[in-house]
Amino acid sequence: MQALELIRRGIAANTDIDPGLVSIDSRLDEIGIDSFTLLELIFTLEEEMNIELGDDAGTPETVRDLVDILEPYLTETQGG
Repeated sequence: MQALELIRRGIAANTDIDPGLVSIDSRLDEIGIDSFTLLELIFTLEEEMNIELGDDAGTPETVRDLVDILEPYLTETQGG
């Protein structure tokens, strides 16, 4: 799952959290992602994917929420 790997890399770049411990069902608050760190993570993902999420990002609570936000962008970049 490419989105999950991007998220893990973003978490590793912005935190001391071991990305190997991040699963699709991880709650962001339970793994130590606070609101400020979430913003940093989203900026990192936007930069890496060359996208702007804007309001699409909403307020994800789990890694799965982030995957769901990113996957449509991955499909667009792969398809065209």
